[in-house]
Amino acid sequence: MPETLDPNGRRLVQELRRLKDHSGLTLQMLQAKTSFSGSSWERYLNGKALPPAAAVEALAGLTDADASPLLALQHAAQESGTAMQRPYRDRAAETAPHQAPAPSGPPSASSVSLAKGREPGQEQERIRGVALSLVGGALLLSAVVSGWLIADRPNAADHPEGSATGVGRYSCAYVRHGDLMLAGNSTTNSALVALNSTGPDVAEVQCLLRRHHLSPGDVDGYFGKRTEAQVKTLQQQDHVSPDGIVGEQTWSLLRNVE
Repeated sequence: MPETLDPNGRRLVQELRRLKDHSGLTLQMLQAKTSFSGSSWERYLNGKALPPAAAVEALAGLTDADASPLLALQHAAQESGTAMQRPYRDRAAETAPHQAPAPSGPPSASSVSLAKGREPGQEQERIRGVALSLVGGALLLSAVVSGWLIADRPNAADHPEGSATGVGRYSCAYVRHGDLMLAGNSTTNSALVALNSTGPDVAEVQCLLRRHHLSPGDVDGYFGKRTEAQVKTLQQQDHVSPDGIVGEQTWSLLRNVE
């Protein structure tokens, strides 16, 4: 895989490869069963291009895998500006027919103002005024949203088994099911949950960590550094390799009713 891949992109490719290899699917079979070509799958599975969410969901569906953690990795890789797409873009540029270079950057204020019959100085003042208005509006919106999030998030506290409490966007409702403990957000025993994952599986991990007297922070459905550290602590306590990733073995520890 390209050395330019960030950790999220590399982990996504590894998981997609694992699903393909375990299922016995070939590139030709993937082309026949999905809306993506075999050459596209080759790029996705070798880290040459970031697979779109639809491709991730398609492979998860074909292999009966939970798409949520895979989509979380895909989103994180996309947000971090992973270099997975660069080799593909570079190759496309090499094979494209020669064209005259397009002008780089937006037209200058002077050229726009002259085209519209305005003096350059007047147009620059108008653009400056519009920019200041947009910045002011963005700051105001950010302050309102921040205030709402703070006001909507109550303090986290430990709660006994059988109780339910709302923390962040999720709640913990502990119920014993045979030899397993459920926290009301997910019933999975095998979904891969790791750093930057999001959703109800993460909230389930956070609730179960709290039941083990660990402190992942708010039950907000986001697998951040603090949640990862508490998962490692649980793994160390039970003599499991502390990689901070919740797989089948760590789910077993989390759902242990003892």
